[in-house]
Amino acid sequence: MLSALKPFRAFLGCSALAVLLASLIGTYHPVYLTLLCLLILFAGLPHGAFDYYIMAARYHGRRFAGALGAYFVLIGLTFTLWWIAPLISLGSFLFYSAIHFGDSDWPGQQASRKWAWGTSVIALPCLLQPAAVSGLFAVISGVDDVAIFTATAGLLAIPAVAWCCVPTRTPADSGVGSEPMPLLLLAYAGACLLAGPLTAFACYFACLHSPFHLARWRRRIDGTPAWGIHALSAIVVVCVGALVLWLPVESNIDNVFGSQALNDAASAITSSTVRYTFLALAALTVPHMTLLLLARR
Repeated sequence: MLSALKPFRAFLGCSALAVLLASLIGTYHPVYLTLLCLLILFAGLPHGAFDYYIMAARYHGRRFAGALGAYFVLIGLTFTLWWIAPLISLGSFLFYSAIHFGDSDWPGQQASRKWAWGTSVIALPCLLQPAAVSGLFAVISGVDDVAIFTATAGLLAIPAVAWCCVPTRTPADSGVGSEPMPLLLLAYAGACLLAGPLTAFACYFACLHSPFHLARWRRRIDGTPAWGIHALSAIVVVCVGALVLWLPVESNIDNVFGSQALNDAASAITSSTVRYTFLALAALTVPHMTLLLLARR
């Protein structure tokens, strides 16, 4: 069992360090929350930035230009829908993400296993830390009353986690196999309980989902420069930073979590950073998944 965990040392180590850091400066301190958002953006976005090279390998000439244009149209539509119907958009984003996480992290398993893994990643924090997750959802969506939404999502974690932990003989072609699944979920739950749901998700997204996904696609498409992937990611980070400065949100992270911030300005910046980090993820998830679906055909 322990040998099966070797591919996931980055995730386990990152989780342990994050829990230690949270215990030193505070789970919901603005500086700590901002560091988690930066981890998501800098370590998690490169696998999405690789979409450019997937399109370049699959399409040529006008078809490539058309695919790139359609990609940006989907990003724009996601942004627009988020502003018009934030709670519906949040629910759709979480549902879409659960499908993507299961399909990407556990590709060799049957469909129900993929659903269980993706749902566990999304719903387990809702079950273990409903108040904290509701606070995050409120900041991200701008909708204050999300307690029922969070509780409903949390109930999905019970059958999902149970199914993930049932032994299976189905081999995994790549990604996460069934043998380490219970311990990975245990580490994920531990990070959530000890350092908050954002910690658990940031460590998973940056140190498990993103590197596994990126490594698998780089094996399929040779000759992709690392600098290009990081340059595209940096553009997204700059856009998030610009939104934080130019369109700060009214939500106050202190009011949501009851924490003690450095000052009101730092708290407002943290709220904006959290919201726009996840808005960027949502806007990129829809075209990202659409492209991967087409690339597998």
